[in-house]
Amino acid sequence: MKKVILNFLILTLFAFTSHAQLNVYRLPMDSNATVKGFTVRYALPTTALKMTVTVDKVREYKGYYSDYASSLLGLSNVINENKTYYKLQKVSVSPVEVPDFTHAYLIIPSSKQSKSGFFNDMVTEKGLVPDLNNVSCYQTKTQAMSDFFKNYADLTYTQTEDAFVETKIIDGVVTQVPSNRTKTMSKTNEQQAKEAADAIGKSRKDQYALAAGEQETPYSAETIQIMLKELKQWENNYLSLFTGLVLEDEMEYTFYVIPNPDSPTPAFALNLEKGFSSDVQSAKDEDLYTIQVSPVFPHSFETSAVPTDKGTGYCYRMAQPATVTLNHLQKCIHNFGTLELRQLGPIQALPKMQNNLDIKKIGFIF
Repeated sequence: MKKVILNFLILTLFAFTSHAQLNVYRLPMDSNATVKGFTVRYALPTTALKMTVTVDKVREYKGYYSDYASSLLGLSNVINENKTYYKLQKVSVSPVEVPDFTHAYLIIPSSKQSKSGFFNDMVTEKGLVPDLNNVSCYQTKTQAMSDFFKNYADLTYTQTEDAFVETKIIDGVVTQVPSNRTKTMSKTNEQQAKEAADAIGKSRKDQYALAAGEQETPYSAETIQIMLKELKQWENNYLSLFTGLVLEDEMEYTFYVIPNPDSPTPAFALNLEKGFSSDVQSAKDEDLYTIQVSPVFPHSFETSAVPTDKGTGYCYRMAQPATVTLNHLQKCIHNFGTLELRQLGPIQALPKMQNNLDIKKIGFIF
């Protein structure tokens, strides 16, 4: 009789314990499995990189008198043709945790948790997750062409005075009378270039005179600085007619990349003629930039501690350190340092009896 009572108590305690503890199952579950009642789903976190790429759009304009820069000013480093191209200025990253739906789990709460509504607040207070497919673009800086260069137009003609002697009959007497006439002639491009070069020389001469104190009027130091600045600007304006003009527009792109620990991850493409692109699938190798992850410690995705055919306690994984670099043509062009990446950590399971855990600390409820 005592033995029967003891067996009954053991079975009752086992049933109560099984009903009192939660169970966590890996998704997707077996097709034959049936689940009843209130459940909660969550995904383990993985680390995405929020990347900010700054690209310069460079516009080069040929100077009006670039063909005479060498002969008149001795300049050789000038722009000889109009062109536009793009160059990478800088790249920065910051780690952001996002759900990894390839490692998702189903929670069947214990009876105590169901009665107390333990998961209610967690379900209603889901964390915000960034849109991984969104690429935002902002123009952070632009350079406008100077009015002097854009609207420059020199007179294409010059007037000359021709003196001559005109024969006239005055009062019946043949008389030679001095006379002149104005003649308009077109200026050659070389003549216009020479006048622009003379303007540069005059500006430099005036700057020297001010700096050397050759002026008769005792200007204040502030006034002299203003005059020197204006003369320098005047010189640079005319100088741009020979050297050409370079304008840079700064574009900033923000997007997300989830790095693969085992192979280079395509991040973005930058073409010299077309600029930035997030379409890494069709990008050429010479335009493609990748993220390379080098774990500090050997990583493993082994989940032997987490059986898939029966319930466990909460599953989680801790971040592991790795060196993250930006590569182009298989060469490192920037080292972002050591970052903590969730996808490097092994997945582990807590004991079933550890019920009172905030799921938001180990994953994303969905």
